Formats: sequence, C-alpha cells, structure tokens
Amino acid sequence: MVAATRQGVMKIALAFTFLLAFLTMARAQSYSVLYNFAGGTDGAYPQAPVTLDATTGDLFGTTIAGGSGTVCYGGCGTVFELTPPGVESVLYSFLGPPNDGLEPNGLFRDSDGNLFGTTLLGGAGGGIAFKINLQGDEKVLHKFKGGKDGSEPASGLIQDPNTGNFYGVTQSGGADSVGTLYTITTGGQTTILYNFGSGGDQPAGPLVQDPTSENLYGLLDFGGPWGCGGVFQFTPAGVETALYLFTGQRGDGCQPGFGDGLVMDAQENLFGMTFFGGIANHGVVFELSASGTEKVIYKFKGAKKGDGAAPYGGLVLDPSSGSLYGTTEIGGTGPCNGGRTAKGCGTIFELSPPTAKHGKWRETVLHSFTGGADGQYPLAGLTRDPQTGALYGTTSSGGTYDVGVVFEIFP
Repeated sequence: MVAATRQGVMKIALAFTFLLAFLTMARAQSYSVLYNFAGGTDGAYPQAPVTLDATTGDLFGTTIAGGSGTVCYGGCGTVFELTPPGVESVLYSFLGPPNDGLEPNGLFRDSDGNLFGTTLLGGAGGGIAFKINLQGDEKVLHKFKGGKDGSEPASGLIQDPNTGNFYGVTQSGGADSVGTLYTITTGGQTTILYNFGSGGDQPAGPLVQDPTSENLYGLLDFGGPWGCGGVFQFTPAGVETALYLFTGQRGDGCQPGFGDGLVMDAQENLFGMTFFGGIANHGVVFELSASGTEKVIYKFKGAKKGDGAAPYGGLVLDPSSGSLYGTTEIGGTGPCNGGRTAKGCGTIFELSPPTAKHGKWRETVLHSFTGGADGQYPLAGLTRDPQTGALYGTTSSGGTYDVGVVFEIFP
C-alpha cells in the first residue's frame, strides 16, 4: 500500500515535471515574426512602435528608410499597414525635402482611421508634421523651420481628447536652441507653447497627458545639475516644471530621453526608463509619483547575467495586472556585440509588481533576440492588444534581409 502510494506520488511528480516543461516550451515559442522587411519599396529599419486597430487587428507603423522616394539614398521612409495574416502594404512613401519629410517617427491613429505623425528631418530642414488618410493620401501640416519655430521632432504626437489638437516636442530649435513644446491643430496651425533651456534640454516623447489635471509630462534627454536629464510637467496654465532630475549616481538613472516616453497608471504614477545608470550603467526602470518622488524599481544587469541592457523604447502597462512590458536594445543571451559595453541582441521583458507591501518588482525576460531570423536591436517600445494581451513590436535590424521585422509575443 505504501509502495503503491509512493509510485503514485512519483507519477504525479513526473507528470508535473512534464507539464512545467511543456509550459516553459510554450512560453518560449510564443514569439513569432509577422513580417520581414526586404529593404526596398516595402521599407527598412523600423524604429518606432506600431499602432493597433483593435477592431481589425491591423498594425500601422513606420520605417526610417526604404520606400519609393528617390531623393534619399535607400529611400526616405514609409508608413505601412500589416494585416493579421502578415500581409504588408505601404500606405505612403516619403519623398524627402524640400516638400516632404524623411525618417518618420511613431504614429497616432484617430477615431476616423487617419494617421498623424512627424518626421525627424526633411521639409524646410527641420522635419514635418503630417496627416495620412485611409486612402494613403498625405497632407503636410507643418514644416519646422528651425530657430524659434523648433526643429527635429524626434517623437510622435498625442491628441488632446477635449480639443482635438495635438501636442509634440522638438529636440532642437526654439529660443535657446535646445527644443520646444508645441501644439498643432488638425488643420496645421502650429503654436510654440514653451522653449526649453532653463531646467533641461532636448525634450523627448511622445508626451503623456493626465486626463484629470490635463497636465502634460515628457522626458528631458540632457540638462539638470548632473547633465542626466529628467521628467518635466507642463500645466494648462503654461507653467513648466522639472518634476525630477536624474543624478546618475548611487543607482539612479541617466538620460531617459532615448525612449518612447512615459506611461501613467490609474493612480497618476509615471513609469519610464533611462538608457544609462543603475548596475554597470545598463539602465533602469523608474516610478515617479505625481509629487515628483522617484523610485528605481529595476536595474538591468546586462548580458553577463542573461538580462537586458540599454532600454531604448518606452513601457506599456497592463492595467489589470499592473505589469509593465518593454524592450532593451542590447543584452540578453544572443551572440551580438554592437561595440557597446554590454553584448547581446536585445530583449523583451516583463516587470511584475510586488505582491507584498514592501516587496520588489520581479523581472522576467520573455525573449532574447538572436540576431538571426527573429531580429535584433529593438529600438521601439511595445504595443499591447487589450483584448488578447498580445504584444507587438519591431526590431531595427535582423530578420531575413537584416533590415528589421515586426513581431508578436504572448507573455
């Protein structure tokens, strides 16, 4: 009787072991490439997050090169659409200066399906703001001219739900030549709201807006007493405040402006990442309260520990679980070495919130890029499907033709 019981226990343990192995394998196999860019008219080198149509499942995104534009060597960039079966079509190919832009940033899609965005360069020399309709027709809303007008918008736009106007930042130009905060109407009327320079410079985004206070929040790549940048707040009354300035010391982060901006939870806490700082300068994930109290919730350990390093994109939040998802440009277990302090081809990670009052956030590497068919060096944040929980993103290179991929992963 005892022997039979032990045998039963052994069978249960063995079955449980197989179940764990199956679940681990299923988790590892949850990553899939939806599309390989070929580098021609279909686009090349995606570096911005994709935008999801939650109804159809279509993805919309940009590439900084490729397309049919002939002014730029290798193309001026594209706006593309990817259907759930993985069929890609180019909605628009940028033509380059002087009339059009090049190197587009991420997109904002309105309720009518129109796409709004910016390009880093082109136009009159400082980039453009544009609108593309469902038929793929482009309208240049504004050409940034530099000087007081601002130039080089390095991130996309967000829309004020109350007014319908858009907000964005430029990383140079303005009164002090270190960037501006601007608003632009759907018709293209542009107004400079703030000139950076006193508390920090080179603002980055896209911005995030508090739906209650209507305050805008964004990142500063440089500036502050330590030169590590920070997080700024801009009120509807036009008052700008450096909400927090990074030190780069004692485990704090440095230079958050490489990423895709901030994410806000229901308690109005902001979450973001810095490219440097933390352990061996591999970058950190931080939490910032509405009052400006900062806490580093995770420090990346780098490839030697099988962890990511140099987080470049922004974070996405699962509001039901509180988990955060993101990417790191390098690190992980892949064989790449881009000449940086840490090796690896990049990672996709999950940060789970503490289960106890004074507990720690727990990180899980969901995927380590190999630099082969699965891509390498993800420079953009992720997009989450609220219905399925699937995460979508891009890598800036790798894939079949080594010019980037669009991927899907189920955490």
